[in-house]
Amino acid sequence: MCKKNVKFLNQNEFALVIISEKVNFFRKGDFLKRICLLLMSLLFAFSSNTVGAAQWAGLELPAVTGNYRVGTVEVPMIDLQRAGVYADGSSSRHREIMTQIWYPADIGTTGPKSIYLDEATMEYMLKDNTIPGLDKNSRFKVKTHAVYNAPIAGGRRQFPVLIFSQGFGTSYFLYQSILEDLASHGYIVVGVNSPNVASITKFPHEPSRILPTFANDDDESAYLTKHFSEITADLRFVARQMSTVNDDFRLPLAKRVDVNRIGCFGHSYGGAAAIQAASEDSEIKAGANLDGSFWGEAFKRPTVKPMMLLANEESYEGDSTMQTFEANMGKESCGIKVRGLTALSHLGFSDSKLLMASLMGDEEGTVAAERIIQLTRASVRTFFDIKFNNAVPNELQEFKKTFPEAVVYEP
Repeated sequence: MCKKNVKFLNQNEFALVIISEKVNFFRKGDFLKRICLLLMSLLFAFSSNTVGAAQWAGLELPAVTGNYRVGTVEVPMIDLQRAGVYADGSSSRHREIMTQIWYPADIGTTGPKSIYLDEATMEYMLKDNTIPGLDKNSRFKVKTHAVYNAPIAGGRRQFPVLIFSQGFGTSYFLYQSILEDLASHGYIVVGVNSPNVASITKFPHEPSRILPTFANDDDESAYLTKHFSEITADLRFVARQMSTVNDDFRLPLAKRVDVNRIGCFGHSYGGAAAIQAASEDSEIKAGANLDGSFWGEAFKRPTVKPMMLLANEESYEGDSTMQTFEANMGKESCGIKVRGLTALSHLGFSDSKLLMASLMGDEEGTVAAERIIQLTRASVRTFFDIKFNNAVPNELQEFKKTFPEAVVYEP
């Protein structure tokens, strides 16, 4: 059985979105393909007032709000302690993990901007979904703010590190509005695409690793359980690799990485992995989960490090794992529940909802999507600023004034 939730996009147009009663449509399966399926249904269902993909002028990601410009560089990593065994049947001698790093750059930095999606990811998204007006070159219509391989901001200051884990079946590409902004506030932000969890992982000079499909919910749940420890191990490995990044003079980050200030956060399944990794690893000092149900065992125990849960209030009220985690929060931790969001707003903790609203020419939807992005940016930054940048706890009170729809719990 399915139920129909009606989401009004503007005065003239609406879409009927079918959401399973058992598992939220956007919390499972191949996230990227599901976004394409939804987008196709919206494009064909909307009235003639819709802009549509064929006339889409593109989208510039929301402006960054910090005092720095942003640089970015891709850094493939290889874990020599683990074999590369991938769910699509491919393999490598050692486990390969793809990362992209965003970091502070000086005001006035110029150069080629990073491309929003790589070609392999765009082709994968469109492989089984023909959307009129969209092709592999549409990725160039999304404008980022990060300058590829830019020099890091001048001076000798070392910057704290935030490691980001993507949601199941998605990619760090779809979170750049959040990751770029954190870098503009003085963080080195490492997006991690983990094979067997990312929808597609393109490692240089290697074939793409593709997420498998699942016959039913039980198969998918078993898969998620099986690979959870593997993903947390990826995050812990990346944390250890930051010392290597700091010593590598081929990278613009050399000697500017503060390996004593490392945090970890993620969205959905990746948020659960971030909390687990932070709980297990002494090098990771704090963790945050963006609207994710919990897996593993760490959420069942009292927290001993600063931890944050940012959740759609509707998700929280129906999720016993979130409630258990909040009940186990210790000092320096916090829970933030956002009121007035729908089930679709799970997408809002990434760029996905903003991209869809832009493609539909939905100005009202674009404003709402940008609001969730700004709230997510501010909550993550405020939490880690208190831990890593000597921000006073009162900064959380300022956050509540700016975003009255957010209900903050502090134990």
